[in-house]
Amino acid sequence: MSSTADEPRALPRYIQVEAALRTLLETGGYRPGDKLPPEPSLAQQMEVSRATLREALRSFEQQGIISRRQGMGTFVNRRPLYIESGLETLESIELLLQSRQLTPTLKRRQARSERALPKAASRLALKEGTPLTVVSSTYAVDEQCVAYLLEVAPAGLVAEEAISGETTSLLAYMIEEKGHFDIAYAVAHIAPIHGSEEICAALEIGSETLLFFIDQTVYTSTNLPCYYSRNYYLPTVFDFHLIRRIRET
Repeated sequence: MSSTADEPRALPRYIQVEAALRTLLETGGYRPGDKLPPEPSLAQQMEVSRATLREALRSFEQQGIISRRQGMGTFVNRRPLYIESGLETLESIELLLQSRQLTPTLKRRQARSERALPKAASRLALKEGTPLTVVSSTYAVDEQCVAYLLEVAPAGLVAEEAISGETTSLLAYMIEEKGHFDIAYAVAHIAPIHGSEEICAALEIGSETLLFFIDQTVYTSTNLPCYYSRNYYLPTVFDFHLIRRIRET
């Protein structure tokens, strides 16, 4: 009896095997570097044909999940770092990573005093030349650089001396002291961008690498700008999204 248009079509067998193999790798105790059983044993364990298993393994190899070495066997690769997050919540990079059970490492950090140039002065509603506290930081996870942050606040609000001894981002510092800084919301502009020579060096990437760029201004509950940042994220690691809903009428 043929299926109707309303009946769901069964997934191709090799895709079903991919899903089963993925589950096996995630729950079967396999760690990066572990060797998988020979194909005949693995096919028997999964109750599939060797041809179907081989097709699934080929797909996994193309995805970088496994490596097949001639004369040695099939090995589990280290999973590439992947961070998916919505942009609806204003949070520090530390909290973002920790909420994904990842431990952020501060590879480089510098706090300094500068005078406001036209762009920063405009974003923070200050006169040009107003003293600013500037913090530049490079964050890594498992020794891989993942983000570069350039953060700015009026020196009258956050003094260089107050933040220079800290090991967190400037935003994390201000959020933790929310009652003092009265942080309410942020306006962010998002774009793909190539980093400058300095940023590429900080992230240990080539100049051809396209970065995920967020230009962000944070405001108080009285709509006064109190913080400005230019954040650069590796798009191979971060996948940001927005939840969009139909406007109510």
